[in-house]
Amino acid sequence: MKKLIQDAILAAYRLVLGTGILRTALGLRLYELLYTFYKSRFEATEIDCLSGYVGPGSAVVDVGANIGFFTVRFARWVAPGGRVIAIEPDGLNFSMLRNAVGRAGLTDIVDAVQGVAAESPGTLRLRLNPHHPADHRLGDEGVPVTAHTLDGLLAERGWPAVSLIKIDVQGAEIRVLRGARETLARFHPALFVEIDDGALAQAGFSADDLISELAGFGYRLFVPVSGGGVLPLDRDEAARRRAALGYADYLFLASDPVRRTETP
Repeated sequence: MKKLIQDAILAAYRLVLGTGILRTALGLRLYELLYTFYKSRFEATEIDCLSGYVGPGSAVVDVGANIGFFTVRFARWVAPGGRVIAIEPDGLNFSMLRNAVGRAGLTDIVDAVQGVAAESPGTLRLRLNPHHPADHRLGDEGVPVTAHTLDGLLAERGWPAVSLIKIDVQGAEIRVLRGARETLARFHPALFVEIDDGALAQAGFSADDLISELAGFGYRLFVPVSGGGVLPLDRDEAARRRAALGYADYLFLASDPVRRTETP
């Protein structure tokens, strides 16, 4: 069902793209509203379970922030006193991200960074997908983008205590993690990571590579479930969960999933 809905939305996006309406402010706003509806109703229905791992006043890193669906929610969770570092390379997505943050009154909380996260700083190439605004990915060709390491970004900001990192970067997740070794060692944040078998293969990795990389940092694999809980998964179960779409989101925790609660 989800695959049919996703295919229908992408087909409609391609049709609308040809009309030019997405080059107007009204068209972009309508796109944002439809994207948010899709994410909240079909693709990210268990997002609220992540709030249990985000303490007010802590920091969250949103790698592959797109137009801000997760960023805005994270910013509300860390207030007051917290911050969100939102990383997005595409110029149009980045502009919409900043607009969404501004409309929500969260500019003092969100630090938006245009670029990519990788294993080392420098300049990389981003291959843009003109027919899918959430499918831009690193490659040998494409537009130049600034690359940051998460360790570098957090060190520049005085090492705020990171409670959660979300990573959705179309196959480059391992590259992000390799630039976050000190961050993971310092804070052991919860990790919300998309695993996309096709995108990982194009980048020269596999789902097993990604899970093993995180196991090396002491992380175990879980999946959010309705009602705010999580269930442990083995690799075979995780693969079955993403069989229909080829991808799925998973929660990685460095210890047993003890949810954060407010101090009485």
